[in-house]
Amino acid sequence: MGRKVSKHDRGMPGLSRSKGIQKRKATLLQEYNQRFKSNKFIDKRFGENDTSLSVEEKMMKRFAMERAKEKTNKFSLNEDEDDLTHFGQSLSSIEKFEEPLVSEDEEDGGRIDADMVAKEHFGGFMTNSNHEELGGQKQKSWKERMEEIIAKSKKEKYERQAEKEKTRELTEKLDAEWKDVMKLMSGSDKRGPEDNFPSKADDFDIAVRELKFEMKGKATDKLKSEEELAKEEKERLDKLEADRHRRMKGIAVEEEEEKKRVHFSADDLNDNFSVDIQPRFHAVFKDGKMKMNEDESEDENDEEETEDDEDKEDDDGDDKDGSEEEDDEESEKDEDEVEENDNEEDNEGSDDSDSDSYEDIESENEGDSDSEKPTVSQPKKATLDLKERKKVMDEARKELPYTFPAPKDYDELLDLLQEHSEKDQLTIIARLRKCHHVSLAEGNKQKLETLFSCLVQYFADLALQQPPQLQLMDKLVPHLYELCQGSQVSAAQVLVDQITERQQEFQAICDSRKGRGLYPALDTLMLLKLVAILFPTSDFRHAVTTPAIIFIAQMLAETSVKHERDVAVGLFLCTLVLEYVSLSKRFMPECVNFLHGLLFLASNKDPNKYAQVIPPFRPVGKFNDLLVVSKTNKKADVKMLKMSKVLNVEMDIDELRNDEFRLSVIKGCVALLSEFQTLYQELPSYREIFSPILDMMDKLPVNKYPLTLQESIKDLQKTLKERSSKSRMQVSMPHSKPKPLKMFEPKIEEVFEDRKKKKAASKEENEKGKMKHKYKKELKGAIREIRKDTQFLAREQLNEQMEKDAERKRKVKELYGMLATQEGDYKASKRTKKNNNPF
Repeated sequence: MGRKVSKHDRGMPGLSRSKGIQKRKATLLQEYNQRFKSNKFIDKRFGENDTSLSVEEKMMKRFAMERAKEKTNKFSLNEDEDDLTHFGQSLSSIEKFEEPLVSEDEEDGGRIDADMVAKEHFGGFMTNSNHEELGGQKQKSWKERMEEIIAKSKKEKYERQAEKEKTRELTEKLDAEWKDVMKLMSGSDKRGPEDNFPSKADDFDIAVRELKFEMKGKATDKLKSEEELAKEEKERLDKLEADRHRRMKGIAVEEEEEKKRVHFSADDLNDNFSVDIQPRFHAVFKDGKMKMNEDESEDENDEEETEDDEDKEDDDGDDKDGSEEEDDEESEKDEDEVEENDNEEDNEGSDDSDSDSYEDIESENEGDSDSEKPTVSQPKKATLDLKERKKVMDEARKELPYTFPAPKDYDELLDLLQEHSEKDQLTIIARLRKCHHVSLAEGNKQKLETLFSCLVQYFADLALQQPPQLQLMDKLVPHLYELCQGSQVSAAQVLVDQITERQQEFQAICDSRKGRGLYPALDTLMLLKLVAILFPTSDFRHAVTTPAIIFIAQMLAETSVKHERDVAVGLFLCTLVLEYVSLSKRFMPECVNFLHGLLFLASNKDPNKYAQVIPPFRPVGKFNDLLVVSKTNKKADVKMLKMSKVLNVEMDIDELRNDEFRLSVIKGCVALLSEFQTLYQELPSYREIFSPILDMMDKLPVNKYPLTLQESIKDLQKTLKERSSKSRMQVSMPHSKPKPLKMFEPKIEEVFEDRKKKKAASKEENEKGKMKHKYKKELKGAIREIRKDTQFLAREQLNEQMEKDAERKRKVKELYGMLATQEGDYKASKRTKKNNNPF
């Protein structure tokens, strides 16, 4: 009473186990025994067992599935091709009416007529046409009958040809008439003259065609590495240099290639066996005696010399370049010989002009010996060839070499570059870099480092020439940049040495002149400009740019301005400073102070008050009015300064003492101040830096300046006032934040109990927990049942295998017993025969 009735037998494991085995024997065992049987009809049609579908729906779904299956098998290559049909009839069963094209001459196909076969081959079987009795005519011979048959065949053939010709003419006539009728039926062309022209394709049509016929990328060679490119360039220059040496000696490149070209006959076995064939010489007879052609012997000697030269070039490229003078001497000797030959031939031609065409006879062995014919020599042609050869030698001698030895010092570089144009100098430097690339040989890196050092010195010397070679210097910069990227440490050391040397010279001048130095020449300025190109200027500290900018700051701070050239150099140094600090935004007070001093030199002075200026400028001095404009120039065109013209030593300083130069300096100063104030606008000390500048600009005689310059000054003043008037936060000690009171959480101690307490949860969580518990329980039960089923099947398989083994043993025992009985019978019969035999 009051207990749940369980669906399982609780407390009776044996009974529940026996029930489980019985159920498995009734279900699982039956399925196991019938697993290989297929004597049952199962309807597998789609939707047949689905009662929710009507008959029409089942038919529709089956049809859709059949169409989908046909789509999937559309591109299957394994299935047989379906027969093509036409009006329900298979095309394979339709007879093909295709006749072979037969020419008019072969329409009979070469077959004999049936009448002839019947009458002639088989005798006519005693027909009347073969007897004399018919018509009283005599029987025809076989030859006559054949001639008659041939004539009849020709007649029929002619008639067929005439009929075809008539048919063709009628067809052409009918086509012509049909065309005329078609013109009448089509009607007149109603379009105007403009409509006859094809319409132009619009942008949309062009775009569609471009997308339709989009060009595909073509396969190209693989990208070559820098080492491979350098090697190919070196080989190309070596080949061009070898060709130039041959031309200097009078050997044409085409002739050299023809001599090296080897002829392979059709009977060549490719066994690398060759017979040395002696070269053919032209036999020249003069005064009854054979004379050897001097040109050919000279060509052979020249060829041997060039081969030796090529071997030497392959061994060492520098030795080849070093022997250019010897090659020039040899080529001069060859040229002298060519001139002598010309003179001799000219003299011979003048002495015996009438008999020249008959005295010199050449025998050329071309082809077989039967075709040998003496030819008359042509001295005029030989003379022309020698003159062309001499011309080629002169052009090759004037041509620039393609390979050069690496210079070991500055003097050798000057020897290579002197007496050459700017274009040739750049070509020589480019070829030096290519011939001595780092990847070609082991010691080439040191050679290129030496070349960089020499080029830097040459770069500085170009600035000291009169006039300075600024264009060539500008074109040298890419070569210097590439060499610097190859070995940056060595390049940095070279430029640091140059800057250190010039800084020491400047310091020596300052010591000798009581702390006041002189502005440097153009070579130092160009070197400082080169440093900004070759090395980064944004680094906080750099091995080259940091000493360079310190040197510039020293020159701006310790050099006094005494004439116009000093002003120009100072402006150039301020431009360099702007280039150095444009990325790092480093503050350079020397530069701002120099620009403030230039404004002071251009402003109106109050004789009763000293101006506040910082050295190297002085409030009182004879050079304080150096940039004051004397006349009003409101319509003047202010131009920028040209440093090559201003820094020219040959130029007189008096030429710079004019208002045009002063206005150009003021314009440059205002432009630099605009750049610097933009650069330093985020500095906290912006107001203190540019307030002296703003005060000094108020003292400028702006009314004498051009209108464009006045606008620039006003814009700068407006910008400085706006940015200087911005409020700034005062410096103060940091305020300490108030410390909050410490907050503690209440300490709660739970009462210990010896069992696990269930925490109160929501209804959803409780349901979720129940479902999880039920799922785990069912999962365990399912796993347990699957395990029992597996064990049951294993037992049945074992019993089945044991029964099979027992059956096999039984059959084997029966076979052994039968064989033993047979063997016993055989032996018994054998013994019986032996006993019955008396012998």
